[in-house]
Amino acid sequence: MEQQITIKELRKNLKNWGRFWRSKESIQGYATTSINERSDQTFASRNHSGNIFVPQIIDELTNLMTQLRPECIRALRARYIHEAPLKEAAILLGFESKRSAEFWLTKAEREILSRI
Repeated sequence: MEQQITIKELRKNLKNWGRFWRSKESIQGYATTSINERSDQTFASRNHSGNIFVPQIIDELTNLMTQLRPECIRALRARYIHEAPLKEAAILLGFESKRSAEFWLTKAEREILSRI
């Protein structure tokens, strides 16, 4: 992500980021070891969550997000990972209101744009 991108392009990339991690959470989870690995150590190298292939753009966005405030990260998760409407996702992730989540979401998006 060498060149400056627009907010529209960033939101498109964030939607892809959210879709990617949502699929990993729902299908594979985040456990470091699978049930099969615990019962049969012969397949240990195959079942680690560290073996997930992460596309470059997703990895770059994830690394940028680790530098944000926790409220910004929660707002990004509420908007881009949870499939529920923002109002419901915001309450689920501990925001007082949809407006509070929108504030932190805007702050997060601006912060990411400034760091790209």
